[in-house]
Amino acid sequence: MEKPTASTEPQGPRPVLGRESVQVPDDQDFRSFRSECEAEVGWNLTYSKAGVSVWVQAVEMDRTLHKIKCRMECRDVPAETLYDVLHDIEYRKKWDSNVIETFDIARLTVNADVGYYSWRCPKPLKNRDVITLRSWLPMGTDYIIMNYSVKHPVPYPSGW
Repeated sequence: MEKPTASTEPQGPRPVLGRESVQVPDDQDFRSFRSECEAEVGWNLTYSKAGVSVWVQAVEMDRTLHKIKCRMECRDVPAETLYDVLHDIEYRKKWDSNVIETFDIARLTVNADVGYYSWRCPKPLKNRDVITLRSWLPMGTDYIIMNYSVKHPVPYPSGW
């Protein structure tokens, strides 16, 4: 059986560049994603301060394209609470002072949806927005949320 797709237009990775569509991740994709998050080989630590670390990896196909991963330690917040907060788009408007607009577009499966998010950027940058295929899966004590940028025919809010 073929997996559902978010679009038939050429899209971003799943998990490599150049696929004709973005597919809803399965359990193997989540395991691979977790392994990549934990990997150190091929990643360059570019920032580490106050419990936040950022690594960068150049993508083989195009040295100007980079993958970025970040780890943030939240000692006083249980993982399941953070996981719930990140899923609540109405609550996000209260704690994320940079959010302009966010809304769900479509539910694809019990653990995947397509959504819109726009945010304020510091000057001189212009504000940004994105439509993502978001998938999530608790795996033991790990709570994984994966996002892929996708194209979708949803009309953008007025003023964009």
